[in-house]
Amino acid sequence: MGEIMKTLAAVDLDTKSIQVLFGRNQTSCVSRENGIDLYVKIPTLGEDSRECIISQPGCVYQKLGFHIVETEDRLVGVLVKEAQFPLEKITYQFYLDFLELVKDWKLLRIWHYLPFINDETSALENYKSFCQGRSLALEAFYGENFCALLPAATVVGINDNNLVMYFIAGKEQGTNIENPEQVSAFHYPKQYGSRAPNFARGTIINYKGKQIGYLSGTASIKSHKSVMLMDVAYQLYTIVDNMSLVFERMGLVFERHSYGNIMPDPAKYNRSFKVYIRHAKDAQRVRELFPQMILANEEDQIIYLHSDICRSELDIEIEATIEEK
Repeated sequence: MGEIMKTLAAVDLDTKSIQVLFGRNQTSCVSRENGIDLYVKIPTLGEDSRECIISQPGCVYQKLGFHIVETEDRLVGVLVKEAQFPLEKITYQFYLDFLELVKDWKLLRIWHYLPFINDETSALENYKSFCQGRSLALEAFYGENFCALLPAATVVGINDNNLVMYFIAGKEQGTNIENPEQVSAFHYPKQYGSRAPNFARGTIINYKGKQIGYLSGTASIKSHKSVMLMDVAYQLYTIVDNMSLVFERMGLVFERHSYGNIMPDPAKYNRSFKVYIRHAKDAQRVRELFPQMILANEEDQIIYLHSDICRSELDIEIEATIEEK
């Protein structure tokens, strides 16, 4: 398909989009002439329910089970796959397909919605089983030193039998970022599973002269420990502190205060956030506090979703995409 894109590079292709639509009754993926719609059975806890992943001239096709939009410099794909438990085997298989699919591209951002993430199968939590399969596939494809290749990523729960994955890859190399106040996820101790989670805390790229920062799903974790568990507001303060640390290392903010609300300037950047909340009863409080903490304005997009988090003791997780205007 890459050869086709080279042939068509000089042709005026129609714009193709990938949209993620939350709050749906069932999870499915539909390819259309003008793009791809991903319907996700994760309930919404706010007004926004639609996320646009790409909208560029390109072509739509399917390969290795993925629905794909390919442009001159982007490969963006979606996978919806019926879960088989334990998740390790199916994850290993589809991840090898995924890595083959993107082998000529640079991975920039990955999302996963994992069925019943905190439930156990054969005495192993589904999230830990997924991490084992993913890690083994990465090692089989790239070799032992695969950690440097890992971009920003999110793994949260979906109460559905369908596993969801979508991704962005490009031609340019991103810079992966870690948080100085957190142990890198791929170096977590064995208490979090025999195979560590494999992702960077963030990825920053320069795309057509503008910076884009992808912030991974960020929770109330310092070092490698879950903290501030007594109250969702305290977790939120810690998350925003972690976010600002990563944004600072991306070069998107230039000063930061302890537990501060130093975020990329909305006058300079388009800002999109997804807030995953475990307990629906916490939604109103989070929706009141979070916009204040990031100095949100009407141009910001904030999607609030009712979703379980990878650690069962945590109640909230936040990710972001920050794009220079």
